[in-house]
Amino acid sequence: MSEKTTEQTDDARIRDHLANERTYLAWIRTAVAMIGLGVVISKLKYLMPHDYPESVGIVQAGHIGWLFAAVGVVAVFLSVIYFLQTQREIRQAKFVARKLLVLIIAGLTGTLGLTVLWYLAKPTHPVSSQPAPVIEWPRIK
Repeated sequence: MSEKTTEQTDDARIRDHLANERTYLAWIRTAVAMIGLGVVISKLKYLMPHDYPESVGIVQAGHIGWLFAAVGVVAVFLSVIYFLQTQREIRQAKFVARKLLVLIIAGLTGTLGLTVLWYLAKPTHPVSSQPAPVIEWPRIK
């Protein structure tokens, strides 16, 4: 092989490794965002006033937040595994594209998103037939 061909091969391999690293960092950012969103969702109740009614049913905001954080942690571990596999395949010049990580994370995130929408659509307390109390605002003199 000529020196120019070897140099081009090295350049292409370097670009592949850098692209693999960028992809890995994007997955890590996604995982950190999911973990952060999970914490925010699960701690949202502390921002509500004391008299804010509790939600009814089996699904609570804390559960949804915990699941978001768990999916984020799973994404961290899966992204490390896929990064190392891709790195090895680039070195061996036998790269195989994988869809499993994308499908798993998309499925879990979509399911959690639908759960959040369902949770937000639920009433926070049983609906009563009585009219809501009228709040009288103090008059400024």
